[in-house]
Amino acid sequence: MAGNLLIRNAHLPLADREAASWSIRVSGGRIAEVVPVDAGVPEVPAGTETVDAGGRSVLPAFADSHVHVPESGVELLRCDLTSCESRDEVLRAVADYARAHPGEEWILGRGWALPHFAERPPTRQELDAVCGGRPVYLANRDGHSAWVSTAALDRVAPGLLRNPPPGGRVDRDADGTPTGLLHESAMQLVSDLVPPVGAEDLRRGLLEAQRRMFSYGVTSWQDAIVGPFVPTTDIYDVYRRAAADGSLRARVTGALWWPRDASEGTLAELVEQRRGCPPDSRFACTAIKIMYDGVCETHTAALSRPYIGVAGAGTGLTFFDHADLGRAVPEMDAAGFDLHFHAIGDRAVSECLDLVEAAHRANGPRDRRHQLAHLQIADDRSVARMAALDVIANVQPYWAQADPQMLDMTIPYLPGELAALQYRFGTMENAGVRVAFGSDWPVSTPNPMDWIHVAVNRSHPGEPDAPLFAPEEAMSLRTALRAATAGSAYALRREHEAGTLEPGARADVVILDRRLDETALDEISRVRVDLTLVDGESVWTR
Repeated sequence: MAGNLLIRNAHLPLADREAASWSIRVSGGRIAEVVPVDAGVPEVPAGTETVDAGGRSVLPAFADSHVHVPESGVELLRCDLTSCESRDEVLRAVADYARAHPGEEWILGRGWALPHFAERPPTRQELDAVCGGRPVYLANRDGHSAWVSTAALDRVAPGLLRNPPPGGRVDRDADGTPTGLLHESAMQLVSDLVPPVGAEDLRRGLLEAQRRMFSYGVTSWQDAIVGPFVPTTDIYDVYRRAAADGSLRARVTGALWWPRDASEGTLAELVEQRRGCPPDSRFACTAIKIMYDGVCETHTAALSRPYIGVAGAGTGLTFFDHADLGRAVPEMDAAGFDLHFHAIGDRAVSECLDLVEAAHRANGPRDRRHQLAHLQIADDRSVARMAALDVIANVQPYWAQADPQMLDMTIPYLPGELAALQYRFGTMENAGVRVAFGSDWPVSTPNPMDWIHVAVNRSHPGEPDAPLFAPEEAMSLRTALRAATAGSAYALRREHEAGTLEPGARADVVILDRRLDETALDEISRVRVDLTLVDGESVWTR
């Protein structure tokens, strides 16, 4: 579809007023008119193409405020373990991949889940047995741990294994021998040895993942790490080339990686990278990513109280010297960057807000889009501070469910008063905090209808009898839809292009397969996208 377009007989769940049906006229890639049927059908130029929505719901295309797209695409092309549901399934999948790829020096992949290894952690010997002695590196779903083989560990200098980098942990047997499980910064002991991902593989990954995103109606996203964190995140050039040659159809905001060993020249380097992709381009780098702490499942999220029953975990980890970051953050803010903090534990949330508040004091008012991503645990004071500082809650609603990762690997190790403060989307909304939805794919599903389902129901999609997780924090369907469209577009600095059907906005539109107002809330995850438009042109149809 190109040129002029008319979408007829549309149900608009996010319209400001009720109408039996609506017409949307697109001209030159932008929304020209949105007219209720009781006002008549818009006049359209000759040659206008017409799409009959047939009463189905039509929305502005979704935006994902926190995702890793080329990385996810590369993982789709590797040993993809995301669909495995048990330890045995994971090992079978790794063995099948190894047999099918006998010429690959390394077995690389991602997606195994910690709950499937809750009874006994994964071991290097299991990988040795199914991979014929080849080096293996398999990141888990949340990307904060890696399972490696003996051959992979043998390539690491012994001194480095004995003394992993700050913020990293090497699991060991009783005699001190590494088991094959690496956490946080220690992952890089092996990931730095993995053959680099070639530019063509990254490009293939980006385009494969873009197709997947379009199939879910997502046309804008914030890539949450652009820089040398792991080999598949050094994607600045890949995005720039795809934007230049037109193969990048989505609108992407890149969050440039702030390294843990940042030097005096780091900020100047990021300013130069930002200059290379201006804000009106398909790929704009207006943000800096700061991974402040870890995750609860590996007892590395930064808490205000110690973990329960975990020797040596204490209150978790932070990956920066707070004084160093306290000097750097106001400088990043003064340079006009939006700051994108990974903050899971309540201590991390509070300390990141201290940094944002210091930037406000140092630099005065301006249009900021600072955001805290994940926000697993946040107390009332932090929620109120977020509202006062206009910090965006960049949340991953799919995680707010009573799944094994929550019931078996998180709640038993959290002090009770902290376990009760998880994923407080309703509280944040009521306090006036801006909320944006993201997936963190490949950690979890990039399908917005799954996120919205959990945000509204606080239960796992497809399991109506599963226990609810903090149901008092549920959001209304309308609010959840706004968080996945306008809320995320605002976090991306794309609110004038995406997340809205207002006249003048880019015609990024999705037509669903049904009317949402006739869909039971516990059926939200069954909703599918029938058509995705970017600039009024079809990029995906079912």
